[in-house]
Amino acid sequence: MLRHNERSAFEHPAFHSHSSNDDCTMVSSPRRTFSFLLLPLLAAGLILAGCDSSGPPQEDPPDDDIEVPSSYTFDSRFVNGESAVAYPGQVTRNLLIADLKLQTDALAEDGASPTSNLNERYVETSENLDDLDILTPNRRGFDQLDSQQSYGDIATGKSLQGKATSSYADSRTLIASSELPITGSSDVTADQLILDYLERMQSNSQDDSQLGTPAVYTTDEGVQMNQMVNKLLLGSVAYSQGTDKYLGDVLNTDDSPNTQDGDNPYTTLGHVWDEAFGYFGAAREFTSGDYFDSSGILTNAADRNGDGQIDLASEFVYTWADYSVDRGTVGGEFHTKAFEAFLKGRTAIINEASISEIRSHRDDARAAWEKVVAANVVHYLNSMEGDLSGLSSDETITRENLIVQSAYGFSDENVANW
Repeated sequence: MLRHNERSAFEHPAFHSHSSNDDCTMVSSPRRTFSFLLLPLLAAGLILAGCDSSGPPQEDPPDDDIEVPSSYTFDSRFVNGESAVAYPGQVTRNLLIADLKLQTDALAEDGASPTSNLNERYVETSENLDDLDILTPNRRGFDQLDSQQSYGDIATGKSLQGKATSSYADSRTLIASSELPITGSSDVTADQLILDYLERMQSNSQDDSQLGTPAVYTTDEGVQMNQMVNKLLLGSVAYSQGTDKYLGDVLNTDDSPNTQDGDNPYTTLGHVWDEAFGYFGAAREFTSGDYFDSSGILTNAADRNGDGQIDLASEFVYTWADYSVDRGTVGGEFHTKAFEAFLKGRTAIINEASISEIRSHRDDARAAWEKVVAANVVHYLNSMEGDLSGLSSDETITRENLIVQSAYGFSDENVANW
């Protein structure tokens, strides 16, 4: 049995918040309350473990055990010279979520073109999904690996719809609204709501009076459909799969043993843990100073191996991990806490620790992630309150003045941060 013997201490640099380029404006409807509950908030417990100093001395760990590394890098116990880490499907879905947001946002830009296939990065039936170009690197201004130009270059046969429909969120009604008669009733699930919004934005793009303006993705009630699709996907796919499935159901059963997964260089349990980490979206060396500028602002991409290109599977920071930095000043450094928990749990798996120890690190990782969700909700509720503070009680927000406000500086800070 092969072991990785390198030892290095986990680093906790004190980096702080940043402003991301993702934008969102939340506006109250003049005719009804738009109620939307997508992500559960956490009531986190703190468990204190005691130690009896008068007991027998503790044995030293086995010589082939490893200490917690500073990067999410683990060698295989089974195949010499190979990594035990793999989560290409999660990387692909994070890219699809990010790229679909870029597509819908672009419909409001000057010179925008009508679209007839807005759902091709979402539905399972997209025949050419694997061959579609990845959009994020070009829009973010960096070069990805030559071998990562299309989604199929990273992982084939991956879609967002398949995960959105299998998520916990889709098993029950997300919202009840007479505005959405797409199911013959007012009960709408995540998948149905996403499909409806994509269809409406596509239809609006055929209207020259809406194309190239925020009207293309804004409903009469002031709901920004591009933001709703993005947040639904972040919740029903990345968050739900990462926390409820891989860090939840799977780790609570005996279906994922810590033994070699077929001929793969990893164990079944190790791969499950990697998939949760993949949905969280952190780079392998997330706490490296290269991912932050001199002001502590996250840069999302860093060429850590010096090859002049960005490896989208290991050198890029996706949305949830991005948020963990952005909200890190609200109650703690969420990105370091989450990353440390993922590192400790994966180390425990390599060291063949007890399932109870592994689950304790799971609890820490999930708690940190859920706190990011809670902090995000509070942040944008506060932002919305600030946006509405200048309105008198007898003023009404119409679709027309909402669009003008969105286009000409209303809540510029919010637009920059979502």
